[in-house]
Amino acid sequence: MKVKLWHFTGLFVLPLTFMLAKEGEPDSLGNALPMEPTRTVAFTTDEGTWLSLDVSPDGKTIIFELLGDLYTLPYRGGKATRITSGMAFDSQPSYSPDGK
Repeated sequence: MKVKLWHFTGLFVLPLTFMLAKEGEPDSLGNALPMEPTRTVAFTTDEGTWLSLDVSPDGKTIIFELLGDLYTLPYRGGKATRITSGMAFDSQPSYSPDGK
């Protein structure tokens, strides 16, 4: 990818063009935008730091994010269940007032 920088009185301006494209379709420069992971990492943990979480309105379930995926966990502990995954980074989960 070629990037041009222009210099104006001590400021650098980086020209960027953003365009929404469907997976595999070329962007405005004719480049395909493949959105496929190149590798997979598996891990097991029983702790995390810098977590965002919320408690369900009935107080029975905790939802939290860990490394960009969302998980639910019974409030008394147990096994966490992943509810989102993929290349997107999901964070700051929140239950709606009706618990959904």
